[in-house]
Amino acid sequence: MKIFDTMILDVVLITFPLMVYLLYLAYTKTFSKKENDLLFVVTVFSILYLILKYTDPLYSGIPFLIINVPLILSYVKKSNLSVAITSLIMISYYYNYYQNYLLIIILEYVIYYLFYLKLSKKLTLHNFILTFTVSKTIFTIILLSYLNYKFPFYIVETLVSGLFLYILSLLIAYLLNKTKDILKLHMNIKEIERNKQIKTSLFRITHEIKNPIAVCKGYLDMFDKENPTHFKKYIPILKDEINRTLLLLEDFLAMNKVKINKDIIDINLLIEEVIKNIKMLCNKNNIELKQNIIDDDIYINADYNRLTQVFINILKNSVEAIPKNKKGKIEVKEIIKNNNIIITVKDNGKGMSSKLLNKIKEPFYTTKPKGTGLGVSLSEEIIKAHNGTLNYESEENKYTKVTITLPIKQN
Repeated sequence: MKIFDTMILDVVLITFPLMVYLLYLAYTKTFSKKENDLLFVVTVFSILYLILKYTDPLYSGIPFLIINVPLILSYVKKSNLSVAITSLIMISYYYNYYQNYLLIIILEYVIYYLFYLKLSKKLTLHNFILTFTVSKTIFTIILLSYLNYKFPFYIVETLVSGLFLYILSLLIAYLLNKTKDILKLHMNIKEIERNKQIKTSLFRITHEIKNPIAVCKGYLDMFDKENPTHFKKYIPILKDEINRTLLLLEDFLAMNKVKINKDIIDINLLIEEVIKNIKMLCNKNNIELKQNIIDDDIYINADYNRLTQVFINILKNSVEAIPKNKKGKIEVKEIIKNNNIIITVKDNGKGMSSKLLNKIKEPFYTTKPKGTGLGVSLSEEIIKAHNGTLNYESEENKYTKVTITLPIKQN
């Protein structure tokens, strides 16, 4: 019964800081890489402190295995700072149990890190966690055997602890990723809906501007330049109406100006997460989504939310361009050239004629019944604000290819 109580307490102590972290992200909409990493490090430290302070190992004399959950989460989150600090804490903790085997402990965690660098991107989340927990359990059994623990009880106890570590790590990592995906997808959809509302705002501002212009036209039609009283009577009215029009335009420009908040971000991480979110839509429409992404971190100076908005808009357009009765295919590809990262999105949809292709970037031009015609023009504005380029290439009834070029941050 005590073991069961300890397991429940471990789950609570680990999930509570993690839930606080996720709720904070949802409330503040914090997606800056630096701030996100710092918040995650605080979360990891909180989990470690709570486990060491308020709970005990599952079996007396057997060191904590569950204490490795924060390290596994750091690997899953790809937070290098958190991985490095947590690994040092793990080494210090296990040194208290295996004081004569410090080099073996250090070697163990170095191996985990090298494994993370070389193979983590090629493994699924499940396989990565399984490999880590199995390795950790085997290392623990080997070290306990050198310390002459009572055979075979320490093996059974360590296997139970390792199984608990595996199950809890898998559940929490899955929760972390799914919650993050849902939050980002919700924010991106909300951003897209907000941009669609710009069209309504444009119609409203057009109506407001039309009124003073109509007044000016009416007075100009009545204006007689030979009549001095008209100068005194109509000129002030015309000036007031023109000033009111200019004020309306200034308010409109301020409202619709695209704000860019740049930070150092990993563009590959952004693209992978966008692809992960859009896969649900592709699966629903029986579309094959292929990706040929460079297997490395590529950092650029950019606004994470704005670029996410651009890529979701492009991929969503690709999905909608593919007829329902056609076997759809979308390919996302990357290359690096002249210190730029070039990302292409190509679909085998209905394509565009040369006439449509020439107008694709014009505001309000759309072929969709419910489209605003602002998606491409807004994406173009965002990419230009990042010193990049956005180009379209298409052939009717065959394909459409979108090419985005962005400068890579120089060290």
